[in-house]
Amino acid sequence: MTKSNWKQVKLGEVCNDVSYGYTASASKNKIGPKFLRITDIQGGIVNWDTVPFCEISNDKIEQYQLTKNDIVIARTGASTGENYLFNQEEKSVFASYLIRFRIDTDKALPLFVWYQLRSPSWWNFINGYKSGSARDGANAKVLSEYPVSLPPLPVQRQIAAVLSCLDDKIELNNRVNSNLETQAQTIFKNWFIESANNCKSGILGDILDLMYGKGLNTELRTGTGYPVVSSSGITGYHNEYYVEGPGIVIGRKGTLGNVYYLFDNFFPIDTTYYIQTKIQSTGLFYEYYLLQTLNFRSMNTDSAVPGLNRKNALSVEIKLPDIQLVEQFNKFCSIIFKQIKNNTDQSHTLSLLRDSLLPKLIGGEIKTQQGE
Repeated sequence: MTKSNWKQVKLGEVCNDVSYGYTASASKNKIGPKFLRITDIQGGIVNWDTVPFCEISNDKIEQYQLTKNDIVIARTGASTGENYLFNQEEKSVFASYLIRFRIDTDKALPLFVWYQLRSPSWWNFINGYKSGSARDGANAKVLSEYPVSLPPLPVQRQIAAVLSCLDDKIELNNRVNSNLETQAQTIFKNWFIESANNCKSGILGDILDLMYGKGLNTELRTGTGYPVVSSSGITGYHNEYYVEGPGIVIGRKGTLGNVYYLFDNFFPIDTTYYIQTKIQSTGLFYEYYLLQTLNFRSMNTDSAVPGLNRKNALSVEIKLPDIQLVEQFNKFCSIIFKQIKNNTDQSHTLSLLRDSLLPKLIGGEIKTQQGE
């Protein structure tokens, strides 16, 4: 297939604005606009419910406010190159370790450009720069040099439509799963929190134990097989597992206290704990929702890199549950989590399909309806 009317330009050449974010600390109060930071972006996705607010003067909001279809890219640390296409209506500003690339829509479709920033080519570009640099990170000049494929706008729209169709289904599955989890969480609070006045007091260590994950360097991971779980969630795959599923992982270093449920065998790395239950608890659903009610973030023991001390965590006071009630709750959750697993498995398959199509569509290997 010839691509005579496809161009290759630099990322900066299709932008009418490239700028650094606002230097400030997140507000503890819900005052001002949302404040998007590097740590809020995971795999091109942002959970806006957890994004903090920022107090900023009115004369600065316009300079740092995100508008729909802005692309923000992390410029420092291990997250260098991580990026997000802003698609929210809520007023938001972006932090200083992010760089905003505002696409000129007369030249390129922002969604099409963003998909190129999720491609293997992009990560090769980022890793190539980092390996040749004395420090982690990149500036606006470096990131602006990334070569972007630019077919005619109708072709850009068609390619973006194919990829976004897959992403839309993944997002729908995520929303359904979130609603299902909320149902189970509501039942948990009613049975084990609001109705726990007559229960005996105990500590978390009476219910479960926290076990240390195992180190697994990024370069050793095979990319397929079992999920590799860090303090920020699933960060890759490996052909060996360390713990049999189902299981629960808690962030120990870095992203502190996040709780993840794993259906199948998995590999928790050394920035995490995984749990071993001490009660008869089929599926570990009770433990999963119990851990979500505990404020592990307040137990940070390291000001430089947030850390969760095992002894402190296991000493948290809780109300000890009735074991028969635990089993009833777990039976209820088993139905809900079966659907959640089906949706999760489907989303994983769709993600693999999207990732395999992405370089072929952008590279022009797959012909669109409009042709070239």
